[in-house]
Amino acid sequence: MGRIDDFTVELANVNTLTPREHGSGRNKKKIVKAMYTRQAVTIAGIKTTASRFLPVSHEGYSNETYVDKLDLLGITRAEFIGRKLKGIERRAHMSLFREMATSINQSAEQEELFKQNEENSWETFFEDQFGAVCKLPDNLCLACWNCSLFGGLSPGKGATFSRVRYFDTFSIEDAAMCIQTDDSPEEMAIGNTVGEDLSEERGEASFHRYEYVKAGTRFPFITIIESPTLLDVAGYIASVRLADQHGYGKYSANNGKFKTEFLAIATGYPMFSVLDMLEWEWPEDNDPSALTANLKFENTANEPCVLLNDEIAALQTRLSGAFDAYVKALKSNAQKDKSK
Repeated sequence: MGRIDDFTVELANVNTLTPREHGSGRNKKKIVKAMYTRQAVTIAGIKTTASRFLPVSHEGYSNETYVDKLDLLGITRAEFIGRKLKGIERRAHMSLFREMATSINQSAEQEELFKQNEENSWETFFEDQFGAVCKLPDNLCLACWNCSLFGGLSPGKGATFSRVRYFDTFSIEDAAMCIQTDDSPEEMAIGNTVGEDLSEERGEASFHRYEYVKAGTRFPFITIIESPTLLDVAGYIASVRLADQHGYGKYSANNGKFKTEFLAIATGYPMFSVLDMLEWEWPEDNDPSALTANLKFENTANEPCVLLNDEIAALQTRLSGAFDAYVKALKSNAQKDKSK
């Protein structure tokens, strides 16, 4: 556990996540302050599709949908844009946040903050601590942990900057091998009907046909968190696990499931890009130990502290304690505001 302790020492204090009150009277509101501590954490890994996956960021074509593709480094690849990746993981993060706000163990000291017996206890928590119920994507509170990490804009209230940086990623495999298309033996898949008149005989035009990325396709990724706290990093890991089961892309209710392997989590910035990762010699089991020589990072202040394998899983187990520290910081901050 020594390396994890060394890692957490390099992170920002949880107090940087607490909101501040601005304005007065009816215009008083809470908003999380932009804090830049010159610290950063990089998460590098690989996501492998566990089901059909539809990365789509363009308008549809009649009753047909086509996977995003890009010619890159000599082959055509499936493209998974960072904006779509961020959107799903932000929703998973909010779901995790609400669950933790609801289920955290009460103590005498926290009794007024949490009303666990009420049906909407997470909403009560948000109202008490942030002055509003935060709902994605259009009713953001700009004061909670989720808004602090992912940023947001609320007309008339202000904006918070995102501290998490996503990058577009691309399939390691050639599109000819990993995308089901009309050129494939099985052709495109058939989905929901579009504008079908049930009084008429069913025809080809009533079917919705779509391409999809096949299971087993790999997408390397890099995510950077600036001014990171332990809560941010451990919460990000847990949110990705949740998003993998929820699904990414179009038709994510039944498709878009992933298995994510975290290769390394390190203080500092990466000395490699997603494009570099596409050209690595990937082992069949994505074993990070076989890629250690490629996982290089730089830190402006100290030597990068790099976590691998079981150390990453152990870091996630610190999420509960980090959230408890966040709750205490919120309470302390609220008491200071009342005393002003």
